[in-house]
Amino acid sequence: ESLHILAAEPERVARLQANSALFLRLAKQAGLDTGTSAGHAIVPVIVGSSVGAARLSQALFELGINVQPILYPAVPDSSARLRFFLSSEHTEAQIRATIEAVVAAMAGARPAEIAG
Repeated sequence: ESLHILAAEPERVARLQANSALFLRLAKQAGLDTGTSAGHAIVPVIVGSSVGAARLSQALFELGINVQPILYPAVPDSSARLRFFLSSEHTEAQIRATIEAVVAAMAGARPAEIAG
């Protein structure tokens, strides 16, 4: 059924590609480490420690951003990351707000400070 939907609605794929490219471009402009990501549907933000990735994931969750940390031993501790899954349904505003929230949380801001 999913293949039929993709064939009937190719604009979904185009929106996903545009959303992924936007997320990657904004993340790089913000100085976030996205590793070798090519801007597909899954974009990592490498945090550098398992504890930091877990804390960042929790802070973002408190803001309504559901992103899971990938921690040691799945990756080396120095490569711990958040893995962002983009979809065709995300809006540009959501993507921009997410990048801003990641940057603020990595700078040490608390969720209440980020939310305004």
